[in-house]
Amino acid sequence: MWPSIRTDAPVRSSTGTRATALAAALLLAGCIEVPAGLLHSDRFAPSAGECLYPGLNDFRALPARFSLLSWNIYKQQGDWQAELARWAEETELLLLQEASGEPALYQWLSERDLHWFQVAAFSWRERPNGVLTAAPGDVTQVCAQRVAEPATRVPKSLLFSRYPLEGAAEQLLVVNLHAVNFSLRGRTYQAQLDRIGKEVAEHGGPVIVAGDFNRWNARRNRMLNDWARAQGLTEAVPEPDVRTRFLGYALDGIFYRGLELEWVDSARSEASDHGPLRAGFRMPGH
Repeated sequence: MWPSIRTDAPVRSSTGTRATALAAALLLAGCIEVPAGLLHSDRFAPSAGECLYPGLNDFRALPARFSLLSWNIYKQQGDWQAELARWAEETELLLLQEASGEPALYQWLSERDLHWFQVAAFSWRERPNGVLTAAPGDVTQVCAQRVAEPATRVPKSLLFSRYPLEGAAEQLLVVNLHAVNFSLRGRTYQAQLDRIGKEVAEHGGPVIVAGDFNRWNARRNRMLNDWARAQGLTEAVPEPDVRTRFLGYALDGIFYRGLELEWVDSARSEASDHGPLRAGFRMPGH
């Protein structure tokens, strides 16, 4: 059996070199495949295109007051169902990173009447892996992107989703991010943020950018803060703040614009090496 690989967990010197070499070797051996299709969903067959426009006749808008859960689920290698059921209760937006396309996860989403889209960043054991966004409401547009890790060439993924929102003149843009990890001097990390920044700058409505930002050193933390400031985004800092950290820097985050933050918290997980982040938002005036 192949060992489970971790392309997102920051590790030190020699260990990091071994992890990078292992991921690269598995990719070269064909154990990790980068599929032609980017998007998978509960409503559409896998598509090679970057964007889908569902074109539904009746869009169900998200409520003016809603909650969000963002969690790196670690490819469902732990006992994830009990934790996810507890944390996702009464949650309108679910953002998962490192989601593995196994039937149990898709069934869990279906039982809760959640419509989901997933970026097939890469395939591992014939299952798509990447970020996944789910909601009971209907998405009007969903776009997927991949960014290859400079060292391993194993992609990380981005998912842009637009939802009608009650009381909002413009739709809500939700960005689900799994940031690159091994990036010399942070150039690819900055390029990934710039991709998001372009979409955020062109969107006039409310925005949420959440996920695993892999900010594990001072340079990345500074890049992220400068980028958020330039985009007019505010970070929702949880209370209590028990987010997974490396060298003191929180790996996961939620940034927002054009919304009022009502609450935000974090929790520890036994099923994953990342704990979840949860936040409640509302449209101004509601």
